[in-house]
Amino acid sequence: MKRRNFMLSGLGGLGGIAAAATIAHTAGANTPSRVPATPRLAISWLGGATMLIKFDDLTILTDPTFGEGKEAYFMPDPNAMFDLKTGPTPRFHARNTPFPGVDVSSIDLMMLSHLHEDHFDQKAEATIPKTLSTIVPPADADKLGTKGFTNQIPLDWGVSKTIATDNGKISIRAIPAHHSANPQVSAMLGKGNGYWLRFESGNWKKDVYWTGDTFATEEVLASIRRIGQPDILIPHMGAVGATGPLGLISMGAKEVLELAGLLGNPNVLPIHHSTFPLYLEPVSHLIAQADIAHDRIDLIAEGSTIEYI
Repeated sequence: MKRRNFMLSGLGGLGGIAAAATIAHTAGANTPSRVPATPRLAISWLGGATMLIKFDDLTILTDPTFGEGKEAYFMPDPNAMFDLKTGPTPRFHARNTPFPGVDVSSIDLMMLSHLHEDHFDQKAEATIPKTLSTIVPPADADKLGTKGFTNQIPLDWGVSKTIATDNGKISIRAIPAHHSANPQVSAMLGKGNGYWLRFESGNWKKDVYWTGDTFATEEVLASIRRIGQPDILIPHMGAVGATGPLGLISMGAKEVLELAGLLGNPNVLPIHHSTFPLYLEPVSHLIAQADIAHDRIDLIAEGSTIEYI
């Protein structure tokens, strides 16, 4: 089984903005670097917020949801009306599409935005090796530990870690994620993470902002402005909560396009749509509202891979 051993080994980060630590993996540590002709970043979408991000010799799994059928995962329903004092009643949620599948032995690192079950479901919890190195918001570290996961890397807002690869490195910085534009609702739903990922090989570089469940609050935008503009924006959308008492708790097309505009109109690779009935707004709304003259939408199907070079 392919696996990396991660260890803290120095200081680094994104432009020296915040304290950071380097995570070095031991595989290939004594092997001369092989500089590829063209570095490339391959991103596969597996539905929901689940992705495989491959760069050089390293593979990252994000927010795994592996369940299928009418009882894909068990979670309260934020789209239903409920008493805010007691909260929603948990129930099974369906998945609209087959899970494309994943070889968990090929994964080197898991990256979690938060532990709501539509981002880390019961099937994934039972399937993923408990020793897999996992970047997690500090607020969820204890809960993940109770699930038996022993190799956690808590990453708080503004902190970054760097992973050395055979021919370069990946820097991962935790970005604030506000699950609602309403501060009270956001606090109720818990403190999650977005992530800024910088992929580098020689003079080649790609910056990716993977939003987590968030809105473009001033705190989020301020954190991003300290870094710069991304090449690729991966927004979590679907307009979840629009019919419930919490209001919107994930972006819709309008919010995604506004965020893209504030970030200099990078390529937009939308996720967190279509997979579950939980997502109320079809991704077609994003296409309909996009301005083809400047909005670059990279819409891919579940199970598909897009490469950036």
